[in-house]
Amino acid sequence: MQIKSNIWKQETPDDTLFIKKYDNDMVAEKVKFIHQQLEAIEFPYAIPLKKTNEPNLIVQSWQHRSYSADFSDRHHRREVVRILKSLHDTNKMINWKNHIIIPRQNLYNKWTARLERFLSYEKELVPYLQHSYYDITLYADRILRKMRKQAEKKSSNLNLTLLHGDVVHHNFLITREGMKLIDFDLSVVGDPADELILWLHRALPTVGYDLQKLISESQYLSELCLPKLHYLQYPNELLREWLYILQLGDLEKEEFLDYLMPFTEKALRHWPELIVKTEKLK
Repeated sequence: MQIKSNIWKQETPDDTLFIKKYDNDMVAEKVKFIHQQLEAIEFPYAIPLKKTNEPNLIVQSWQHRSYSADFSDRHHRREVVRILKSLHDTNKMINWKNHIIIPRQNLYNKWTARLERFLSYEKELVPYLQHSYYDITLYADRILRKMRKQAEKKSSNLNLTLLHGDVVHHNFLITREGMKLIDFDLSVVGDPADELILWLHRALPTVGYDLQKLISESQYLSELCLPKLHYLQYPNELLREWLYILQLGDLEKEEFLDYLMPFTEKALRHWPELIVKTEKLK
């Protein structure tokens, strides 16, 4: 059964399989390498791969009756952070930064490129966003200027490790054996604080932008994120979602706007207060 253009569900006499095909062999090789390393240290939060002779295929057991994590659920949030900490701590056993197959993350460059893309679509986006378009660009540019002015720490001084790279809710799968991390396609080597900041970007809208609530739930979050808490002033989710909508057809776009317009209005309503809180908690 074909689930997506590159994903299949296949029944066999012994198991039900999840099969994913990659157009980019390097990504497939990276994902397989990460799984091999994690399986070697018996990392408990990844679903093992099945052996296959096809270099561009990933095969795993299908997780029956599984469902995605809900970031509005406190128990799920705490479990997500615990699993991310466990993943980041694997650098005590695996020297991830020495494996060139896994790219290095540069959050400043990534966010700069995202803002540049957003600016390049001004003509298409202003009719939807109107003045909010300029609020979003102002917030994004302001924090990028702050990041640029900060003295960069040398990478050798950073606690570099494997980052999952795509901490969206559906990549934390609730299975019969507990929560599992899936989809290492965007994995990178970088500062674990950056990954937690990106997760906070995802989780904040689910708790009414109550930053104090999220930070107080985990010592790991508070310890790592406080020095970079001002990174939350970058409107990452707004930029990402509005760039995504440009890829949709007219019908899909209209349906997605029913979600995106109120999401944007709520986010921008909370943004001035979020800026104050990030500066106060630092």
